[in-house]
Amino acid sequence: METISGKSLSKIGIGSYGVGGRGHRDMKITEKVDNEIYVDALVHTLNKNINFTELCLGYGHGQSIVLFKQALDKSQVSREDLFITHSLYPRDLPSIETINQDIADFYKIMQTDYADSTLVTQSILIKFGEKPIYDILHNLVKQNKTRYISLSNASPSWIKKFYDEFGDKFFAHEGHLSYEVRALQDKGVLSVCKKLNVENIIWRPLRRNQTKSHDWDMLIKLARKYQKTQNQIILNWMCHEEYRPMVMSTNKKHIDENIESLNFNMDDNEYKLINEFRPANYISPEVDWEGINIDDDIVGLVIDIDKIKKNSK
Repeated sequence: METISGKSLSKIGIGSYGVGGRGHRDMKITEKVDNEIYVDALVHTLNKNINFTELCLGYGHGQSIVLFKQALDKSQVSREDLFITHSLYPRDLPSIETINQDIADFYKIMQTDYADSTLVTQSILIKFGEKPIYDILHNLVKQNKTRYISLSNASPSWIKKFYDEFGDKFFAHEGHLSYEVRALQDKGVLSVCKKLNVENIIWRPLRRNQTKSHDWDMLIKLARKYQKTQNQIILNWMCHEEYRPMVMSTNKKHIDENIESLNFNMDDNEYKLINEFRPANYISPEVDWEGINIDDDIVGLVIDIDKIKKNSK
């Protein structure tokens, strides 16, 4: 996959949830810092040739996309050198009319006439019905308002249905994978995407440094062996498996650290051991894979894992 200017996508992308503060439109904003800190970090990231991201007008009550545009204007990067996915989440969009307005606002704020991909969730398809959402997406493709279509937080059956509808215009599925949380791996979500030649984009791959706080034995040993951080081991593993993790950081040192995770290789057996790892004595919460609440169920998995005993093997 390439940007419209022909540049290959970076192996690591920019996570934008948290830029401008954490929260959707229906949530109180938390953990907000000065806007200049976000902009400065984004400029640094863009100038390091990290060139794909996902933007949502609900993030930070709209501030995430505004600050990203400010950073893009301030950077040395052109819009055509980026691959930008515009995401639509049902918690931010109570009606079809608000979906169409959200799409129009995306183009206006970004001062662009296209998205590289337009993303919907399984839950939005269930909430509004497949046909109305498919009609919107097909029209965007037909009018050259989006190059591709993406899906998020979906089961294998919904991914296959989506592929049947959009074929080679289906760019990516976005879902969660981390060292501890393997639900999408175990359910077959990641493998069905690979089979269909659909990209696996990973959100919150480091669980906001919560994985590191557990100090898992394997990660400690691998980090020591390769003189890398635990987060670098995780990102390296994901990229080796041809997944594309998106990482949000306001710390330039951490941004550079994430990029450096691409510059080494581990032994094949070590990648195999990471793939096979599952937390001992942990029973994950149920996920209604075919239901409308799958977004919240998967987020629940990411949070619930912190209840397990620290240093479990």
